[in-house]
Amino acid sequence: MAIPKAILLALTLSLGACASLIQSTSATDAYKQYKLQDYERTLELITRAENAKDTTPEMKAELTYLKAQTHEKLGQQRTANTLYDYLIKEHKDSQYGYLASKKMKTKL
Repeated sequence: MAIPKAILLALTLSLGACASLIQSTSATDAYKQYKLQDYERTLELITRAENAKDTTPEMKAELTYLKAQTHEKLGQQRTANTLYDYLIKEHKDSQYGYLASKKMKTKL
């Protein structure tokens, strides 16, 4: 039995919407957990958001910045610095590239 193209299209669109919702909810929840100082959970939620679907460059930069801040709070400065360096090189024109650059300058 063949599935009509319209149904396949509708299913595809709804899956994309679900992935987008998972991504935005996970990112929002990651910020909440960060504020609650539950850094391990923050990293889990960031990973979930990153894996939910293809992320836009802006979302990738935002999640990477939050991930760097979280590693910093966990005392993992080397990992945080690596993430800040990535943002400076790959997202230099975004606000997160700017914030990472500013952060690294204050460490010098």
